[in-house]
Amino acid sequence: MKFAILGHLIDENTIKQLPKEWVKENIIISPELDINGTFGTIAAIKYTAKQIMSEPQEEIRKSILEAAVHLQDEFDVGIIQLGALNTSITSGGVWVAKQEKYKGFVNHGDSYTAAVTCQAVRKSLQHFNLDSSEKTLAIVGAYGVIGEAVSKILVPEFSNSILIGRREEKLKELENQVKGSFVTTTKMNTKEADVVVTATSHPTALLNSSHLKKGAIVVDVSQPVNVSLELCQERPDIHRIDGGYVDFPIILPIPGMPPYKNFACIAEAIMQAMENEKKNHVGSIDLEHMKKTERWAENYGFIISELTNYGKRIE
Repeated sequence: MKFAILGHLIDENTIKQLPKEWVKENIIISPELDINGTFGTIAAIKYTAKQIMSEPQEEIRKSILEAAVHLQDEFDVGIIQLGALNTSITSGGVWVAKQEKYKGFVNHGDSYTAAVTCQAVRKSLQHFNLDSSEKTLAIVGAYGVIGEAVSKILVPEFSNSILIGRREEKLKELENQVKGSFVTTTKMNTKEADVVVTATSHPTALLNSSHLKKGAIVVDVSQPVNVSLELCQERPDIHRIDGGYVDFPIILPIPGMPPYKNFACIAEAIMQAMENEKKNHVGSIDLEHMKKTERWAENYGFIISELTNYGKRIE
């Protein structure tokens, strides 16, 4: 089964970093990739993160569907992974999966991303010789697709947790699904947290220096990122961890991607294509499927073998 990764532009400069022959009238498409005998492509709609969050939802969804159908009809793609904000704008991929024009399968890739996020938190604590049972965790974007799964898994491991989101009604729903000691809030109350996980759909860097205590660990899952490189330089005491990178056998044609690394979300869809699993994985994360993606990753070597910040290894 062929795969396609369907993302979007991070900002106005992204398209300038791509070969001109990749840029078509309504879509960006890379040459076909061969991942250990499984074939696919990297594609993107021609919208930036800011545009996706500000333009009419119907317009963005129409562009995503047209791209999915084009990849299906012209490239024989059987599974599409919705990258970054394309997931949130389509209700976790559910909207795309319901469209009759697209006959293939949809995977938001967030199952393996949530798994890798939890692994990154645990590896970070081990690296800095910290005990989660004595520390406070904050999750920004706690009721999102990734945040919900991470909350369910990590909150019971910490002394206290702060679950943060913009909508009170969604936080109330989350309260019934999470076990452990925690509070929910619509305020950015991360200042007291020893470990912060960011998993939002915010189009720009969300956290600033005032949000973080001295020595805080921030596992930044968001794309676009929630912790800027400038903040890392301003606050060298902060330990920012890439929340979504895993090892990968080839160099991918994605601007800014470190060599031989890949986003866990992309890796998940590629692994599903390798397994020829003909299912949709959209909406809330099935924790059993999440565990299966971890087994796939061990088999194919798409694992988080080291902690990095903006792709650079943390010593």
